[in-house]
Amino acid sequence: MLLFSPFQPKERIATDWSFLDATYVITCPAADGSNPRLDGARRALAEVGLDDWEPREFEPDNEDRVRGCYTSHIAVLEEAERRFAGKEDVNVLVVEDNLSTSTRLCGSTLEAVRTFLSGSGAARDVMHLAYIMYVPGLAVERVQRPGGGDEESIVLLKSSIDSVLGTTAYVITRSGIDAVLREHRRAGYVDAIPNVMARLFPDSRFAAYPMPFHRAAAVKSLVNGQLDSLRALIFRPEIYTWWERLLVGTGLSTNVLFPTLVLALIVASLGGGVEVVSALSAKARGEEVGLLLPLFSAVLAAMGLAVVGYGLMLAPAPQPQEPGNPSALP
Repeated sequence: MLLFSPFQPKERIATDWSFLDATYVITCPAADGSNPRLDGARRALAEVGLDDWEPREFEPDNEDRVRGCYTSHIAVLEEAERRFAGKEDVNVLVVEDNLSTSTRLCGSTLEAVRTFLSGSGAARDVMHLAYIMYVPGLAVERVQRPGGGDEESIVLLKSSIDSVLGTTAYVITRSGIDAVLREHRRAGYVDAIPNVMARLFPDSRFAAYPMPFHRAAAVKSLVNGQLDSLRALIFRPEIYTWWERLLVGTGLSTNVLFPTLVLALIVASLGGGVEVVSALSAKARGEEVGLLLPLFSAVLAAMGLAVVGYGLMLAPAPQPQEPGNPSALP
């Protein structure tokens, strides 16, 4: 394994990563051979004391970027399969080079991940250290401890088969590797790699809470660049931490939360507009009224609606599922 240490962060979080058998960073160098994306991932990993990792370079698939992402992850999992052949308990961390650290990063969360993956009990196939939480059909559930009570830092991800949660950073176990590669050898490339995981692991895909890492908002996408401007807005820490708390705190699906949010924004926008009109009418009659607060509320709500509408317009269509595949049915 390669040891990187040139980039030392201001403050490192001491974490025991000994439960990992390997860490792979999937990266795509620039055409001129430079790789600022990898430099950013290196700094993010160094912040959590993870210096022992291995880069795996891939060329973008210009004919099908989703396929390119899929094949890069399959190649890494096949390498892990060969490397740890015969080893029963395996934990492999797979990271993409668009990684950034979350503002809520803390050592206790990472320690909870280590403890959970090292424990026994229910199937543990995938543990996301980062995921896209704005996708339709996603719900987040608290995980019950064997002795009772909730796990404070681990949640179960429940999603539809075309909820593309992303693969920015995840730990995959021996059973998870075997299942993904078995499906790949049976069907080949059908759709995005996170969709494959959604089909295979409906009850065994977990996530750290709060997320230690996040997909970097400023790094351009190699798969669907049309969403880059939207990511720059909704992947900001003040937005994703609020939405993450809402998902976990309510336990509601995004299919419920998004319409509720849209309705609330519409009501706020209309209410603010009515307040502005009333204030202007009163001012025309010579009354002393405040315009700033209702105007600010109306503009803020309208901006929120614009962002939601923009996201809906740009959202890619669900990936086609393999005909005749029972596991691809909703």
